[in-house]
Amino acid sequence: MKIRGLPYQVRYEEIADFFRDFRYIEKSAILGVGGDGRKNGFGSILFEDHEEANGAAKKLDGLYVGERYVELSVISYGDYLKFNGP
Repeated sequence: MKIRGLPYQVRYEEIADFFRDFRYIEKSAILGVGGDGRKNGFGSILFEDHEEANGAAKKLDGLYVGERYVELSVISYGDYLKFNGP
């Protein structure tokens, strides 16, 4: 899943807590990094299966992580692997 709108100071624990009611792959969260090496407000996380990811996106899209609302979109495993890539 791709996460858009994360606070720049977000911690991995906050992302895990946000998805706590869904079966995600532990420690799979990746925080986006811009060309300047700083966090850019994007993230990605893996779920155990496509249905779990769809359920999380449906229930949590538009909710808040910290003081910012996030937009969630289901992406493929290949896109997850390329997250932050060239």
